[in-house]
Amino acid sequence: RRKKIKSLAVEYKGGKCLICHYSKCVDAVAFHYIDNYLKQFAIGATGYTRSWDSVRNELDKCVLLCANCHREVASGVTQLSIEK
Repeated sequence: RRKKIKSLAVEYKGGKCLICHYSKCVDAVAFHYIDNYLKQFAIGATGYTRSWDSVRNELDKCVLLCANCHREVASGVTQLSIEK
């Protein structure tokens, strides 16, 4: 079930890293919260055991990033530019 929900979630978010467009491996992408204050639960930790509607609502607060870009954004090396 976890793999199925993650695959659906990755597809829902466009299937590729927002920055570099990486899309080879579902396990190498992560969901980055645009605003951590809106975070109700961690998608990767407990989200896959919740209903798809709950996961989708949480995904709407995130962008999809590959592992490398996610770490660069988190450390401040790369700036995330999102049009709202």
